[in-house]
Amino acid sequence: MRTHTATVIAACLLLGAVARPFALAQGDASCAPALWSFVEGVPLSQNECAAVVGGDVRMSLNRNRTKLTVNVIDNEYEARLGRTPPKEVLEFDVHNRVVDTTQAPFMPATSDGRALAALAATTSKPSRFPEGYWSITAIKPRQDKYGPYMISTNAVGNVEVFVNDGAGGYTPVGMFSDLGYALHANTNPFDVSKSYGCLVLKQEDIAALANILKADKAENPLAVQKLLVPEVNWPGQRAVPRTIAASRGVRD
Repeated sequence: MRTHTATVIAACLLLGAVARPFALAQGDASCAPALWSFVEGVPLSQNECAAVVGGDVRMSLNRNRTKLTVNVIDNEYEARLGRTPPKEVLEFDVHNRVVDTTQAPFMPATSDGRALAALAATTSKPSRFPEGYWSITAIKPRQDKYGPYMISTNAVGNVEVFVNDGAGGYTPVGMFSDLGYALHANTNPFDVSKSYGCLVLKQEDIAALANILKADKAENPLAVQKLLVPEVNWPGQRAVPRTIAASRGVRD
């Protein structure tokens, strides 16, 4: 009996040693591909495994929203799983100062907001870029004051919405989820410029970031590019819903 038990223990230890190098980290848990044959379902591809821990360009804001750190991850499999350091780490100045107005564009993210916007002339009081872990959805040249590039995301925020009463006034009608949060520049001086909720970079920095993202996509069209916006307690800021939806336009 002791011999049988010892044999089983030795086999388990051997299996663990073989599987360990192939374990995929996901937070504090791990998933060993060597054991997939005993689990129902379809094994993940290499791209799907890499996406579990993030994309090939991973960006993050500091808590007071003055610095954007950009980690450029090599497209090689081990690097995408976080087993080797980023091939490049950059830091850009950024701000998230918001225009104090009740007449910003309203870009509804939900059916109730779209129904309201279809029935009346609506505007919004902009809020800062919502907290969350968002994806980059587009990198497009822009020739106006917000260029030279607009980097769109799938972030969803929460804004107070107003309806034009037809006599020059705006009546508040509640809080609604909205879209259009992006990263861009501004021809106004960086130290005084504001936005309707987007993150603002200097023109040369948004151009450099756009080129990094485009090069990453050119190397691997399946690359997942992420932006982490940490939670922070802004005075007067309401909680942001954690809904994810497709981006429809840009707030500027």
